[in-house]
Amino acid sequence: MPSRKSRQSSPVSLESQGENRAYWIRWVMQDDRSPIHRLIERLKRDGSRIAEPVQVEGLPPIEFSCEFSSDGIKAGELAAIPLRCPPDLKEFWAIARTAKLFEDRLFGQWGLEILDPGRSAELTAACLAKRARDFLAGDLVIGRFLGDSDLLVVRTDDSSQDYGEVLVALPLDPRSDWDRVAGSFREFLVRYVESGGDKYWAHR
Repeated sequence: MPSRKSRQSSPVSLESQGENRAYWIRWVMQDDRSPIHRLIERLKRDGSRIAEPVQVEGLPPIEFSCEFSSDGIKAGELAAIPLRCPPDLKEFWAIARTAKLFEDRLFGQWGLEILDPGRSAELTAACLAKRARDFLAGDLVIGRFLGDSDLLVVRTDDSSQDYGEVLVALPLDPRSDWDRVAGSFREFLVRYVESGGDKYWAHR
């Protein structure tokens, strides 16, 4: 039986990403500040240029944006999550409580929404209740992909070897078919930005 794994096609232009990726790597190495802080700076400044507009026949070009909340989480907000968040995720939330990365401005059907801790805890609880065979203790749903039902999951069980790893949970497929997309949230962000908001794991 063929997999029901998400096959949403990417609107992100891949032709110019070699140049964008090289520029990104050079930029990341420019200073010694926090990698998460640098990522957010770059995305606020250049996010709309990392993924170039895509021409669709008969329609205006699809453009992409990266937007962050103006504030980070307040002291105590992580109490909503009864799990040990990896440091890189805490750092992101301390800078921006929510974000929409590489959102398709024309249709709103592409991109990634990073949730705030409260919404993350609510969605995680719902997934654990509805899909107990697939979601495990220590899973934390921190994001949702726009245009489909894929979810971004971080492992927060610090007694496990997979602590900090990032998975993409699929809406119909069992956990064994989910993609392990990065060894850490920081690595995921770097690779996601390198790809210009494309689902890089779908090309492996």
